[in-house]
Amino acid sequence: MKSNNSHKKLTPQQEQEFFAKLEVPYQRSKSEVWEKLSAKIDETPVSEKKSAVKVVSLNRKRVYLSVAASFLLLAGVSLFARLYTKTIQVNAGEFTSHTLPDGSQVHLNAETKIAYAPYWWRFSRKVNLDGEAFFEVAKGKKFQVISGRGITEVLGTKFNIKARGASYEVYCTEGKVGVEDYKAHKVILLPGELAKFRNKDLKKYAKEVKQEAILSWRLNKFIYNTTPLAKVLKDVERHYNVKVQTALTDLDGYSYTGIFSRSVSAEEALKVICVSLGLSLENTKSHSFVIKK
Repeated sequence: MKSNNSHKKLTPQQEQEFFAKLEVPYQRSKSEVWEKLSAKIDETPVSEKKSAVKVVSLNRKRVYLSVAASFLLLAGVSLFARLYTKTIQVNAGEFTSHTLPDGSQVHLNAETKIAYAPYWWRFSRKVNLDGEAFFEVAKGKKFQVISGRGITEVLGTKFNIKARGASYEVYCTEGKVGVEDYKAHKVILLPGELAKFRNKDLKKYAKEVKQEAILSWRLNKFIYNTTPLAKVLKDVERHYNVKVQTALTDLDGYSYTGIFSRSVSAEEALKVICVSLGLSLENTKSHSFVIKK
C-alpha cells in the first residue's frame, strides 16, 4: 500500500510569509496602548463615584428643604390663626347680638366693641371687651373676657359685664364667675352677686344688688335709683346717639330715680328726667339738647 502524504512541510521562508499575513496592522506602540488603558481604568470609577455622591447630596438637600418648608408653613398658619382677630363694634343708638365660634352668645349694648381670634378659638376662648355686654357662654374650656380693668373667667354660665373706661362691673345670673383685677385680687360670684371697683379696689356685693336695674338695657328700660344725673345723661346720649349739654354749675348735686322705656324718643326721655328734677329742656338743633334750671 502506498502512503498518500497530502501535507507538505513548509520551508522556513514560507512559514514567515504565512504568519506575516495573519498579523493585524496597528499603528500605536505598546507604551501608548498601555497609557490609554490605564487612563480608562482610573477615570471610570472616579466618575461614577462622583455621580453617586452628587445624587445622594441632592436628595438630602431636597429632604431638608421639604421639612423646613413644612415647618415654616405650619408656623405661618399658626401665627396667622393666633394674630388674626375679628372685631364687632356697635355704635351709639344701636344694639346687636353675635354668635361666637363655639355657639356662645354675646349681646352688645350701644358703644361697645369686642374682639377675638376665630381661628384660634378651639385652643383659647378669649374675648376682649370695651363697653357693656351680656354673655351666654356654652359649656367647654375656660372662657375669658378681658377688659382694661380686669379679667372675667368662666366655664359655662351667663353674666353681664360693663367695662367702660375706669368703670368695671360684673354681674352673674347663672353658674359661677371668677373676676380678677390686674393686682391679682380675685372674687368668685354666684347668681345674683356683683363685683365692681370701688376706691380702686375690687369688691363683691350681694344683698343690695338689684338685677332689674343692672340688666335694664336687656329689658329695654332705663331704671335708676339715686343715680348721678351726669351718668343718666351719658346713658341717654349713648342709647339715642344724641348730644346733651347742661347749663348747670352744680351738676354733681343732682341725682335721678325713675323708670322709663327705651322705646320713647330722646326728647321724651329727657323731658321725663327734667320734670322730675325741676329743670327745663331746650332742643337747640337736631340731635342736640341743653338742660337748664
